Amino acid sequence: MKLARKIVLALVLLAFAVIAGLETIEVRRELARSMRDMEHDHRLLGHMLGGSFVRAWELEGEEEALHILADANRFQEQIHLGWLWLDSPPGQALPANVLRGLRAGHDASFVDTGPVPGVRRSFTPVMIDERRGAIELTEALTEQRQHVRQTVTGTAVATAAITFAFFLVAMAMGRRLVGRPVEQLVAMAHRLGQGDLAARVHLHQQDELATLAGAMNQMAGDLASARAQVDAETAARLATLEHLRHSDRLATVGKLASGVAHELGTPLNVVLGRARMIAAGEAEGEEVPEYARIIAQQVQHMTGIIRQLLDFARRRTPQRAPEDLSQLVARTLSLLQPLAARRHIQLAQESPGPLLLEVDAGQLQQALTNLVVNGLHAMKQPGCLRVRLGHARALPPTDLGGPEAEWVRLDVVDEGEGIAPEVLPRVFEPFFTTKDVGEGTGLGLSVSYGLIRDHGGWIAVSSEPGRGSCFSIFLPPEAGPSPEAET
Repeated sequence: MKLARKIVLALVLLAFAVIAGLETIEVRRELARSMRDMEHDHRLLGHMLGGSFVRAWELEGEEEALHILADANRFQEQIHLGWLWLDSPPGQALPANVLRGLRAGHDASFVDTGPVPGVRRSFTPVMIDERRGAIELTEALTEQRQHVRQTVTGTAVATAAITFAFFLVAMAMGRRLVGRPVEQLVAMAHRLGQGDLAARVHLHQQDELATLAGAMNQMAGDLASARAQVDAETAARLATLEHLRHSDRLATVGKLASGVAHELGTPLNVVLGRARMIAAGEAEGEEVPEYARIIAQQVQHMTGIIRQLLDFARRRTPQRAPEDLSQLVARTLSLLQPLAARRHIQLAQESPGPLLLEVDAGQLQQALTNLVVNGLHAMKQPGCLRVRLGHARALPPTDLGGPEAEWVRLDVVDEGEGIAPEVLPRVFEPFFTTKDVGEGTGLGLSVSYGLIRDHGGWIAVSSEPGRGSCFSIFLPPEAGPSPEAET
């Protein structure tokens, strides 16, 4: 039941109870007034006849006195007059209290409820020859009962009419003052729940609902301001995060540059030597086309290396597309091969075959590059760094949530010095590093973790001092956007 109907029903019930109570009191008062009027009439008639009755008895005898009562009964039908001696058996049959009052010379009356609808019996005491008697007046209560029924019926009809009218008025006022305002407030709440913070409600009344409407309007305005502030802060945070990622990417490019320089040195020497031989005329006949082919081949090789570096370093917006993770791992290891060769470390890829996934190839390559470079720095001795690709069942961390499920897993396993247990919980903190000055910024692992979380996954690490480390990237098979990325 709606609030307005509840209020109206409560008011109608209250009004009905009040009106019914007042009318009941009025009916009782009317009944008591009628009884008093009847008692007064009986007393007046009894005293008027009492004097005449006594004089007639004293002057003309008992027969004449009783004749007066008989004449009075003929002229009116409502009240019946009679005579009785108080010391005779009829008088003795009266109630004891009535009999005592009459013998003391007081008027008396009572309602005899024996016959239906009952009669009222009144007595006026008189003294005849030192003997106490009483004139009895008897009146049936038929008319009184009928009057009471008519009064009750009229009162009930009036009460019903007043209650119905009050109900109609209360319904109209409840609908106008409560029903419609509440509907407007509910509609505004629904709009706010759907994200429409421009919703407003204006109530043309001065009551608590208008106060509530004003508070809701103020709340909507505050929410709109808070949303704008959050949007601005989110945009600033995303811009800062992207700047950090780009800075980390450039730092990685700087590390790769030394290794790539060696890769470019050999083909440059080949190109320079063949070009000098052609320019000096040392190449003749069929040697000239062959030298030109060698120069073109080496230039294409150098162009490919430079293009890889430019693609890795270029800032661009995240774009998801189907990507074969096996090929992405191969490209990444090829790019890092010169850096690994300088440390006499072998890079190995273990993959069951093509594995297609919707990812941002550039971001995933940046995360993988950071993990591989981190592993290379951890290996102080020659060895092998492995990158394994496959599927595994895993339970997401608490902050990500969700049940145990099937995930795409990419492991970067090094043979380095390992990570101390007290350091392990902090490896993904921004600007935290255990490397020597100049070897790391402390952003690589933090940026990598953020990139993987944007893909709806996470990075786990296991390590044992002296036995190397394993960084595991977990990606959902569908690789949808994470809640943080959408926010």
